[in-house]
Amino acid sequence: MFFIDTHFHPGDYIPDMGEYCGEAAAESVSRLILCSGNFEESERAASFASENEAVYFAAGVHPHEAERMTGNFEDFKVFAAHGKFVAVGEIGLDFYYDTSGRAVQQKVFSGFLELALQLDVPALIHCRDKDGCFGAYDISLEMLTEFHRKGGRYLLHCFAGNREYAEKFMAAGAMFGVGGMLTFKMAENIRETISIIPMERLMLETDAPYLAPVPYRGRPNHSKYIPLIAQKLAWLKGITLEQCAVQTTGNALRFFNLPKGV
Repeated sequence: MFFIDTHFHPGDYIPDMGEYCGEAAAESVSRLILCSGNFEESERAASFASENEAVYFAAGVHPHEAERMTGNFEDFKVFAAHGKFVAVGEIGLDFYYDTSGRAVQQKVFSGFLELALQLDVPALIHCRDKDGCFGAYDISLEMLTEFHRKGGRYLLHCFAGNREYAEKFMAAGAMFGVGGMLTFKMAENIRETISIIPMERLMLETDAPYLAPVPYRGRPNHSKYIPLIAQKLAWLKGITLEQCAVQTTGNALRFFNLPKGV
């Protein structure tokens, strides 16, 4: 039995990536997908993946970085030659902070979805809106429905949408990332939504250093906490921890086309 963290970020909270991976492996988290927010981060992620057996990486531009994007989409094709490049991401729409203009966000998002199709890799999607607002979800749904129609595969990272949108995205082929928010006391709405999504559509993630699960909430997150998220998901679904690990790990292995051995 082993786990896969399908979404974490580089940063100063990881002074030594080798040590970080070792701590995760000690908790049976043996594969980690390092996500990127801009071109420079993508280059760093590629280096970390080269140096650490457990690390694979995604390259892309986060919606917060859309207006500061340097270069063009073609520049990101360089990562396709790396043997551990597994996805385009983190890409999408963020209407909560609106750090970048919405039109720019949509343009960058669209460009990276096209890149994912060209490179035949999945896309890791960020979708967030202000409380009670669903514009980001509606636009993302429209874009991802077309992406899926063309053969694209995607994972809605750290999904916090409601039941209605979960059902709409499932109809459009979505996979869903489950993270530390599932353990939060006041996150009953998220638990309700995740409860209706079949296990075949779910993967585990930390989004480290953000959103550490209970009892570490408020501290830097770590891939080694994946079993805590898995325990909560297993409880929610009425299955064993091992069943949860086998299903979510199998989903991730297939989705990212990862080697099957530990």
